[in-house]
Amino acid sequence: MPYDIENEIEVDSDDQDRFAGFAKETTLELVEGEDGRLLLRDAEQQDDVPLMTIDFSDKLKELLGSDTQAIGQHMIHAAIQVIMQKQMSQWHAHVYDKEPTHYS
Repeated sequence: MPYDIENEIEVDSDDQDRFAGFAKETTLELVEGEDGRLLLRDAEQQDDVPLMTIDFSDKLKELLGSDTQAIGQHMIHAAIQVIMQKQMSQWHAHVYDKEPTHYS
């Protein structure tokens, strides 16, 4: 895998909540800013501070034309998939490290 993510993702150990350790649901929006940058924002937040920005060079914008937004969406999708895979791997490691209460 070409990505090297070193950030630790905390996994909550609360046994009562079966979704513990997972991020809460959120709606993301990808918009083009006035300066031409693609901005990924939390649609539910009132501030306009983007979570992430993608800035293509003028030469690349000329080459890609109207496909810049689609390529930006694919870049964000890939990043989210990597983060989700890392979270799932850590969650599974956390679950399998526990002693089972019943054996079948």
